[in-house]
Amino acid sequence: MVKKKLVCLSALGIIAGIIPAHVLGDAIPPAYEIEVDSLADWNRVYRHSDTLQLQSLPGDKLDSTRIKPSGASGEYAIYRTADKSFLRSFSIYAYYASGQKYSHPTFSVSSDGKAYREITPDIHESGGNTVEYVSRNFPGSTKYLKITFPGGGGNPCPSIGKVVLNGPANVDASVPSGTVPYGRMIMLNRAEAGETVYYTTDGSDPRSSKTRKHYFSPIPVLGNLTLKTTAVNHSGTGKSAAGIVSTYRYTPVATDAAPVGMIDNLDNFQLAAGRSNVYVAKNDPGYFDNDGGRIARTATGPGYIVYRTDYDIRSFTVYGSFYTGVPVEDQRFFASADGKQYTEISAEAETAGYSQSNWQPYAFEASALPARTRYLKIMLNGSANSWSPQVSKVVINQNTASVKLASKLSGGTVKAELSSDTQGARIYYRLNKGPDFLPYQAPLDLAGYNVVEAYAVKDGLVPSPIRKYSLNAGNEIEVDKFGQMKKANFAAKVASDKQLADDASADEAYYDSVSAPSDRDGYGGLAGSAAKYGLKATGYFAVQEMDGRKVMTAPNGDLYFSLAVNGVTANETYTMVAGREQKFESIPPFDGEYKKAFIGKDNFSFYMANVYRKTGKFPTEHSIYMEAVERLKKWGFNGVGSYSPVKYGEEGKMPYVRMLPLNSMSWAKLNGISIFDIFAPNAEAKIDDAFRKALTPNKDDRMLIGYFIDNEYDFHKFYTNVPKLKASSAAIKGKLVERMRDKYQTVDNYNAAWGTKFGSFDDLKEAEMPVKTSASWRDMDDFYAYYLDTFFGTVSRIYRKYDPNHLLLGDRWITTTFHNEKYRKPLAETEGKYVDVISINYYSYKIETDLLQDVYEESGGKPILFSEFGYGTSEQGLKPLLPNSASNQFQRGMRYRNYVEGAATLPYVVGAHLFNYVDQAGLGRYWQGEWGERYNSGLVNVADRPYKDYLEGIKATNDDIYKLMLKERPKFYYDFNKG
Repeated sequence: MVKKKLVCLSALGIIAGIIPAHVLGDAIPPAYEIEVDSLADWNRVYRHSDTLQLQSLPGDKLDSTRIKPSGASGEYAIYRTADKSFLRSFSIYAYYASGQKYSHPTFSVSSDGKAYREITPDIHESGGNTVEYVSRNFPGSTKYLKITFPGGGGNPCPSIGKVVLNGPANVDASVPSGTVPYGRMIMLNRAEAGETVYYTTDGSDPRSSKTRKHYFSPIPVLGNLTLKTTAVNHSGTGKSAAGIVSTYRYTPVATDAAPVGMIDNLDNFQLAAGRSNVYVAKNDPGYFDNDGGRIARTATGPGYIVYRTDYDIRSFTVYGSFYTGVPVEDQRFFASADGKQYTEISAEAETAGYSQSNWQPYAFEASALPARTRYLKIMLNGSANSWSPQVSKVVINQNTASVKLASKLSGGTVKAELSSDTQGARIYYRLNKGPDFLPYQAPLDLAGYNVVEAYAVKDGLVPSPIRKYSLNAGNEIEVDKFGQMKKANFAAKVASDKQLADDASADEAYYDSVSAPSDRDGYGGLAGSAAKYGLKATGYFAVQEMDGRKVMTAPNGDLYFSLAVNGVTANETYTMVAGREQKFESIPPFDGEYKKAFIGKDNFSFYMANVYRKTGKFPTEHSIYMEAVERLKKWGFNGVGSYSPVKYGEEGKMPYVRMLPLNSMSWAKLNGISIFDIFAPNAEAKIDDAFRKALTPNKDDRMLIGYFIDNEYDFHKFYTNVPKLKASSAAIKGKLVERMRDKYQTVDNYNAAWGTKFGSFDDLKEAEMPVKTSASWRDMDDFYAYYLDTFFGTVSRIYRKYDPNHLLLGDRWITTTFHNEKYRKPLAETEGKYVDVISINYYSYKIETDLLQDVYEESGGKPILFSEFGYGTSEQGLKPLLPNSASNQFQRGMRYRNYVEGAATLPYVVGAHLFNYVDQAGLGRYWQGEWGERYNSGLVNVADRPYKDYLEGIKATNDDIYKLMLKERPKFYYDFNKG
């Protein structure tokens, strides 16, 4: 039994090679190559019956050549897909004589061309003399299509005019043809990802018409409407095909007359009473919902357009688009009765519809304008570029007010109530990207995470913009709308947008009340100390001796204890939201006003969003850095630490550090262990080239303290992991084997020493070399020392070649390495020969002076920098960095005081760098996915609220740091054992 689907069709046909200028949708996998056979010859047919003939019909508008069956029983034609391509769908176009009865061919598919399986296609008939056979979603291994004509004296089969393999399906409309309510939105739904949908409303063919439009937003029925639609498909090699034309016809029910008002589509200025600094832009209509006329400014200064009416203006909606890559400055609106005295009026701005090519539609709405308003002035602003924003339509008095949503959580569900300020308006909604908008009749009871889109329309009026809302009624919510952990209760927890807005004045008062220490020079060093203590001005940061201790000095020679903060950036506040939306109370839509709080579409920063809610502007990387520098100075810090945007350090606001580019050298990375493979081919030459490019531009920067080599190498894994590597992918393993060959000469000698049974030294290269005998441990001791000397010696030599001015600050030891004498002593001894400062990422409950003294002595007296440390609490629902280190923010401050004051009084410690500026995201920083770090590590929280109790302790120590070093006051100590 042949399945029939009756669809109203225009003339059938396929147009190959249609590739729109701007293609939406997902790419079709290249394994499904589009093939179009117009049957001009038999070249594309793999095999066919000899009795089949090609019929030529010159001038035929549909298909000028066709397969004509002879009527013999069992005639067939077989198609085989191209090499490395498979069959996922087909569309076959056939024709019969008007009024003639006919039989359908049969269709079967195969993966090997031997065993065929008959399939039943959908059959589309126009009621004329055309028919289309369509079928899709075959098994992934399908390569053959067989068309069989039954013949044998029955009704004749149609002649086949075109065969399309892997082409598009027809386009389905969300509402069938017929009479529909006024303002009903029609959605056009593509059958497969990767298909691009086009439509026309003027009766022309959407496959070729110059007036065709690219579909990406619903189409309202405001009058008699004929929609002709088609889909275009694209293969991985660039081939394309357009599909069947589906036609849908709609008639709205009788509507009320529109009230006195105006709709200006801005194709020209005929409806405007005045304008300045604007013109009609007609380029790239596809970016603006197919709008071919919008107003934009001729220059970056404000532009305006004025409307004058003979009736009172009561309400308006102004549609426009903002380019999401530049700062958004809202449009402004002014009302007047006489065109002379204008009063600024507020308008509610929200996203409207769906973004396209980085252009996001917005709508500004206002109602209840001042009495006797006869003039409306619309002002466009945007200092970044004159072409953003663009205004596409102005509706006066004939606009339907947008849908508002009120929601209430109850018993594991959320009740969502939709409304419009336009009395008598009908509301339609779409839930979770469903195929259609549905009439709203009663509040929605929703469970779990939902996205609701809604619009309102009243007869005779323009439908409202489509608004989008997200609602989460699930029991998995962990993060509230402000990025705070939902279950955590603490005094400074934000409960409303108003609280955040009020922070602007509260922040200003707080920061005005805090002053930087008065004894600092321009670098944050102790002013006047160079002359007082006989320290030399070297022009750059340096290490000197003063009264028997190692000290760092600023370029002017003043004493400098490095109190820096790492991570002066919002990077760690972004968290992965895609795929786990149910864990967040509310995530703004990506294509809305919060787009600048996203990285890609998957990662969102509640911190960025909260700053926007506070200030009305999204912070930039630069503004975050510069604001932080001023705050840090007031809190007594004098430097910006690692993992901060170094390009702003060049502006000279505060001393900063850089990182050598070793971590970016993928050719030197090893599997399973984070160390640098210094034995990789041409390593020295590659390092030399990279250092030349990276170091030369900054070698004269006086605000630059120096360079870290890298971060937290796995030296504690050296003995276990290096012998397991394969020399084919790790040069360090080949070097180890080479040294064993040089030492033992014969593999028997090696086996005897290491307790192994290898047949040759070559066998060692890809095999695991077990370290279990005393001799093997001694050999690994020697190789570890050899590696360290080669690595640090090479790096230091090339570093000094390109930058003789700045300090080499070591490689930020991980605490595990520091605590193990076996790795610590050789590392300290080697670095003592090559670096200026040994850096340790030193997270600890207390300062372990015995271990630090050991590092100092083994290194030959090199100073130590604590390059990373910090404490946190769990009171805000975040992790505390070091468990049980502090129960509240006051105790965090006490931990800081104990640590930093203990460090400053040691005669070989030259600084301590705190991790970090802003708390990490509550569900983990984005690049680590679901299990990313989520520490209470910041000086400010996700709402950009400073931890004042914590900072009070920090400032008490920072302000006195030089008094501590000079023993002008005793070291502070808070006894946690006493509570």
